[in-house]
Amino acid sequence: MRALRREYGLRVALGLAVDRLLRRISGQRCGLYWYQFYQQPVSDQSLVREDPSLSYLWLDQHEPILEQIPRPVANLRARFEQEVKCLAVLKQEELIACAWFGYGRFHEDEVRCVYQLPANAVWDFDVYVTPRYRLGRTFARTWQAANAQLAREGVAHSFSRISAYNRHSILSHQRLGAVQVGAALFLRLGPLQLMCSNLAPWVSLTLGSAHAPELDFGRFVCAPVSRC
Repeated sequence: MRALRREYGLRVALGLAVDRLLRRISGQRCGLYWYQFYQQPVSDQSLVREDPSLSYLWLDQHEPILEQIPRPVANLRARFEQEVKCLAVLKQEELIACAWFGYGRFHEDEVRCVYQLPANAVWDFDVYVTPRYRLGRTFARTWQAANAQLAREGVAHSFSRISAYNRHSILSHQRLGAVQVGAALFLRLGPLQLMCSNLAPWVSLTLGSAHAPELDFGRFVCAPVSRC
């Protein structure tokens, strides 16, 4: 606990400890999910020098090449049931990175929640880089290629949720200009879910999947962002 407190601070360390305890007791049926929501401007400005050995492929349906990343195949296929695109980064025939983007309404796959997006924004999620490329510039090049295409589509902003327990991802997004605009805490106890957030509808208690709370991110596109 002392090590967690040094790395995350007291509040996040307590949340992570509770989450680990719930998962140890129940497996994946229970957990404490702490999401921080970030807004990031989309720009076609070059961040790093291009690598000519890389190629970029935009996918709007499942392709076998995606099965190179450590995700359940059923989960990958289910993503495309929504309005989702995936940017796959290839080095020869190897998939070394990918980034996913949702349009319009995006259904969270860890908890029961729906994100409502404005027309000129996307939801970015599951930015993955294979371990042996994480110390280089693959992450930045993936974002650069994604931004170039999204800017051509008229997208001005991307939103994302990052676990408060994932400090590395938070720092990576902040280095690219992301700013926190909100947060939400989800307590799952089997089919029961309690959400508390500083975004409307603020509090939600649901049983089963019939009524998922909807968080509307439209007001952040033109409004000044603030830390939460």
